[in-house]
Amino acid sequence: MAGSWSLHRLATVAAETEERVCSYADLGLLYRHADADFEPDSLQPLRLIQFAQARGVGAQQLAAATSHGDLLDIFQELAPPSGAPVNLTDIAAELGLDDEVVTDLIEILQWNEIGAITDTDVSVLRVVARALASGLPRDTLMQLVRVFADAMERLADAEVRTFHNYVHERLRAQGLVGRELLGASTGIAKPLFDLIKPAVVYFHRRAYQQANREHLLRHIAEETTPPSMAPGEEQATVLFVDLASFTPLTAAMGDHAAAQVLHRFGITVRSAATRHGGRILKQIGDAFMLTFTQPTDAIEFGLAISRFVDAEPQFPALHMGAHHGRVLYREGDYVGGTVNLAARVASASAPGQFLITQDLRRATEGGVDAEFAALPPRRLKGIAESVHLSEVRPRGPERAHRATDPVCGMQLHPHNAATRITWHGRTFAFCSLTCAEAFDEDPGRFVAADHKRSPRGIEG
Repeated sequence: MAGSWSLHRLATVAAETEERVCSYADLGLLYRHADADFEPDSLQPLRLIQFAQARGVGAQQLAAATSHGDLLDIFQELAPPSGAPVNLTDIAAELGLDDEVVTDLIEILQWNEIGAITDTDVSVLRVVARALASGLPRDTLMQLVRVFADAMERLADAEVRTFHNYVHERLRAQGLVGRELLGASTGIAKPLFDLIKPAVVYFHRRAYQQANREHLLRHIAEETTPPSMAPGEEQATVLFVDLASFTPLTAAMGDHAAAQVLHRFGITVRSAATRHGGRILKQIGDAFMLTFTQPTDAIEFGLAISRFVDAEPQFPALHMGAHHGRVLYREGDYVGGTVNLAARVASASAPGQFLITQDLRRATEGGVDAEFAALPPRRLKGIAESVHLSEVRPRGPERAHRATDPVCGMQLHPHNAATRITWHGRTFAFCSLTCAEAFDEDPGRFVAADHKRSPRGIEG
């Protein structure tokens, strides 16, 4: 048949044995013509079969899953066509790409994992060749490729998981199964797939505009600062903040309730970062790492977050710490001693305390309306020298007294306690009857843990 692939060709291109390809066809996973040949697009479902088997899903299990509908065909349709396989060595030679560049790209883009190089991959190779020809250093280009690859991998994973967990699973909960479930899911997913590309372009354009504005500030600063001695070196203020009692909060309230607290915290951090010129570099659980071009913005951000917590009837206390100095920018991340010290400062803070280093205090001298209380020098884990720290507090009246729920660590205004229990002469306030009941069962367990909660955060 014209355009069809022989068993030998399909097996060779897919690096699979002919016996296995035949077994997949016998199970109904691959369509085979009466003359024993295959369609050229059989390569895509075969790649999916190989991927599933590499992850521990047997062919029989895969066949059972597809019995309610052509599952492999559905997942092919949700991916753009890849084109026919091409020879990587020939294309690289044609474009003048050396072995080192090709090796880097194979590792970064996982071409060995995903399958043979196709026309869509060749277009990326042409972009790489043009970038190198324009004078962009190879190591710089590879950094950008890694950042793009990591960002798109995270984005694609979020697209798939979010849809599955919040759309597909809801349909299952409604009682849909088999072909009806697949039909309902794909009926929603297919139109949405066409919206992804314009959405990515839009959000990238917005983010690029903001990044360019921040870049303007760096160019202005060049007038008064010497050039960096190493590629990627910058001046920045790094701040870490996390919920001081998220682990006991989760244990007491459960994952879903704790996730709601984290959701509210995350919205607040993002909103305050936008208002005060901060960039959220990463989030791990309840811990955020932010960077600021202007040191005063970091202090203003910390004060804003503290005011939010103080205004909430019930909310966990925060650990927060910041340091200003030289950082090394690599592949979309910041590394170096400044980052490590900022993380240690945050870990050293008591619940509800915002600590900064002497370097950051000097950099913001007279530029922030706040009180700075110098603390005795202290040793921090992993830091060779003693560190001079200051606690940052908003000006004005002293903070209102907040009680701390000994079970979940939630801070409470006195009139917002659900109930109180007196034990051994001490009165404890609780955010809920659930926490009070847990305390009543074993008070000693929670009193011993009170005020001894381990600081948490993203380690630099």
